[in-house]
Amino acid sequence: MSDVRAEPSEATIAANAEVADTLPFQNKTDFLEAQRGKIAELDPQTIYKFDDPNSVVWDLTQYANQLQDPEDNTYPPCPDSVNPSLWRAATLNVISGVFEIVPQHVYQVRGYDISNITAVLTSQGWIIIDPLTTEECAWAALQNLNRAFRARYPNVVIPGAPGQHIPVAAAMFSHSHQDHFAGVWGLVANRDELSELPFPAYAPPKFLQSVVTEKAFGGIAMGRRASYMYGGLLQVADNGQVDNGLGKTLSVGRSGLSAAIEIDFADQDTFDLTIGDVTVRLYNVPDSEAPSEMLFYFPQWNALCGSEVISRTFHNVLTLRGAEIRDAFLWYKYLHKTVHLFPDVDVICNSHHWPVWNRTEDGSPYPENRCLHLIKKMRDMYKFVHDQTMRFTNNGYTIQEVAEAVQIPPSLGHEWFNRGLYGTVIHNCKSVYQRYLGWFDGNPVSLHQLPPAFAAANYLRYMGSLSNIMQIAQTDYNQGRYREVSMILNTVVYGTHRQFVDGNLSVQDRAARNQAIQLLANTYDQMGYQAEAGPWRNFYLTGAKELRNGGSIGSGTKSLFDSRTTSLLSLELIGDHLGVLLNPDTIAENHYIFNVYITPNFDAENKNNVNFTTNETGHMRWEVVNSVLIADANVLHQGNELTAAMAMTRQSLNDIVRGTSGVDLLDQNNIYVQPSSAKPIVRKFFLAMQQPDPWFNIVFPNFF
Repeated sequence: MSDVRAEPSEATIAANAEVADTLPFQNKTDFLEAQRGKIAELDPQTIYKFDDPNSVVWDLTQYANQLQDPEDNTYPPCPDSVNPSLWRAATLNVISGVFEIVPQHVYQVRGYDISNITAVLTSQGWIIIDPLTTEECAWAALQNLNRAFRARYPNVVIPGAPGQHIPVAAAMFSHSHQDHFAGVWGLVANRDELSELPFPAYAPPKFLQSVVTEKAFGGIAMGRRASYMYGGLLQVADNGQVDNGLGKTLSVGRSGLSAAIEIDFADQDTFDLTIGDVTVRLYNVPDSEAPSEMLFYFPQWNALCGSEVISRTFHNVLTLRGAEIRDAFLWYKYLHKTVHLFPDVDVICNSHHWPVWNRTEDGSPYPENRCLHLIKKMRDMYKFVHDQTMRFTNNGYTIQEVAEAVQIPPSLGHEWFNRGLYGTVIHNCKSVYQRYLGWFDGNPVSLHQLPPAFAAANYLRYMGSLSNIMQIAQTDYNQGRYREVSMILNTVVYGTHRQFVDGNLSVQDRAARNQAIQLLANTYDQMGYQAEAGPWRNFYLTGAKELRNGGSIGSGTKSLFDSRTTSLLSLELIGDHLGVLLNPDTIAENHYIFNVYITPNFDAENKNNVNFTTNETGHMRWEVVNSVLIADANVLHQGNELTAAMAMTRQSLNDIVRGTSGVDLLDQNNIYVQPSSAKPIVRKFFLAMQQPDPWFNIVFPNFF
């Protein structure tokens, strides 16, 4: 069933036409570079789960209407329901295949995920940079890579790889975001038989810490918002999901993590790592696009993999799914230093999008150094947004006002790689402001505002009848004043929610509320159709869909961590994670102290007295005091205040982290408690560990 959508309005068609008339669409260089070096099509186009041949992980065929016409080489015209700049990006990001970047040395597989695999051939086999989000897609990418290389170079001998098979010599993770490492086990044929990768994996400093920490504390909220950001709840269609600006979308399959060798830069910017006959110069860029990130330079070919610090879009200073705020000023500094560290760069191939070259395919240099041009203009974009945000901030502008005030000069804004296809000037200006000044704008009214639903109810009390509001809203909608309409109608939806749930709305007001919901959904449709940024479009269209549905359209349970990643979590982080789940209303003001033993020799009945012996592989002290959980790893309580001792296997502890109820494990005798009389208290403790709802409402209030 197709999604119910409003048709593009005259205002939307006019707004998108203005974009088409303003930006340099006549420049087709990106299309030539996106096709350059292609040596094979991807096969298959649709990928299924390893353990479920009916469950789709990735389907490139659903974007077929964005492909270039093979007969006349034209690209499909932009639909009225898509911003022309985003449509241009969509037709570029759908160009897929195996690509030769440096003949016989550097390759990319593009089109099997939102990110790319970059592969470098060494005398020992492939270095695989960023093995995608899912194992199924990484496996398919590796098969395509080997097949395409051998078809092109059947007689090339790899000293470390006898015969036709080319092994993986090493994996490298550019940074701590899932689409750049979580498919690594897909590079291993017998992945289910191994507990460790058969090749080394290298990562930037603090990689594992960065991967797991944000998930442990905010992962559920981030995941819910990501369902909006990446369009996973939308159908792929001209009036639905078309592209994410950074790539098509995320693959959805099996993912996991492996322990990685974190590079020790020893307070230096770069570190040279040699694998076989290839040396890669790693450039450490922490707290840029990710807390843990590095770039890759191959001096043999003057080839730079810019990870996600360099891309073909203005990126996020604060991603809409939620994360720690990035440092736009530091991002500018890293790009500036990149120019000086790698002045001879001849080709840039990044973790997203297509490469940029300094030379034509026949080796002739372009009149301008196109690689440095891109880096410098991108550098200047981040610095401009940073500096101008703070200039306006220091003149008293608030977080909302700076986003309206900062205007990008054409010398930066008309570069396609600086367009707001993923990050935007508006939300990046707000992010810069937030990094320095936080949420408070200095106005006393902002100190203790009412929560949204309560504020909305009071606004409606002041504004008058709903029927009058709806008349004005409809007039404004017809005039294309969508920002105004969305704010007012959101107030109607929130302000009437309590009465609606309680059944206290009059028949007339109930009808007005329903009208407001439908008109707000139509408004979000128009705003989505006009959005240049893929994530903005997805947020608007998903919001519209959930408004029409009456709430969340997602279902099912979600685990924060896959089984492999959970096994890598420290006991300290596990304890801290459980503290975020503690509901103080359930535990009240009780004071409990538990010694927790992790043992490989767990005996449910303790018949052999092995639960608390030196065979334990770890222990913790969990103290519930003042309605918080204080977790200390590798510490045991020695006093008489001890409430109980618990023993369990690491697998049982991992199950708790992944959402299994501790009460269930207790009832199944998978947790041993001493003394047994303390079992009711342990049960009460685990009952207080409440898993959040991963599909909480976004367009309707949760607190009302």
